[in-house]
Amino acid sequence: MLVFPLLNFSFRANIDEFLFTNKTLLAKDNKRFLSLTAVLLIFSYLAAIAVPNIWYFFQFFGSTTAVSLAFIFPAAIAIRDAHGISTTRDKITGAIMIILAVTASVIAISTNIYNIFSNRS
Repeated sequence: MLVFPLLNFSFRANIDEFLFTNKTLLAKDNKRFLSLTAVLLIFSYLAAIAVPNIWYFFQFFGSTTAVSLAFIFPAAIAIRDAHGISTTRDKITGAIMIILAVTASVIAISTNIYNIFSNRS
């Protein structure tokens, strides 16, 4: 019952920090607080109405998160090489991993989209 207000609080705070970095605190600006809350609530309710089944979100979330955690993030760390320990071969391998991971993710997402629209007919 209290999950939505807790998630909405952090979501609103992050969106406010992203959009209004140089403004006063959100707690001190009632007009911005109310307008941002209204926009986020309207967006949430419209998304809940538009998506008939939560499994659609789980399909897209799973196909992108697994690839990102397993392949893209480690390869990006090797390419960034903050400590200067990656060799040229490591960076090339990381770039290849990212290309293959993005390709696999695009295939998974397009398969999900195809399955959603083919089940409707």
